[in-house]
Amino acid sequence: MERAEVRRSEAELEASVSRYIGAMPFLFLGVKDEPGPASERGFLERNAIALLSAYPKASPDPASTGWQGCSSDRERVRLSGLWNNNHVDEAYDPSFLDLMEMRIDQATSP
Repeated sequence: MERAEVRRSEAELEASVSRYIGAMPFLFLGVKDEPGPASERGFLERNAIALLSAYPKASPDPASTGWQGCSSDRERVRLSGLWNNNHVDEAYDPSFLDLMEMRIDQATSP
C-alpha cells in the first residue's frame, strides 16, 4: 500500500472514530489539583483503569472480537481491553469509588 493511500485510509478511520466517540455522552469531573502520581486525578485515573482492565484476568465484559485493540502488537492492550498500557495490571482501591461518586455528585448538582 502506498503512503498516500495509507494516509487516506487512516484519515477515513479517524473521522469514523471521531463521529462515533462524538455521539457518546461525556461527564467531566472537576478535579482541581496539579497532575501527578500523588494527585487526586492520578488516583482516580489509576483506579478507574485498574477497575476496567481485564489484564491478566478474565473480564465479565470482554472487548468485542472486532475491537481494533485485538490486533495491537502490545499484549497489555490486547488482553486488558483498553488502549492504555499503564495501570492495567494493578488492583483497584475500592475507596476510589467513593471519591468518584462525590465528584460525579458535584458535577451533576445545580
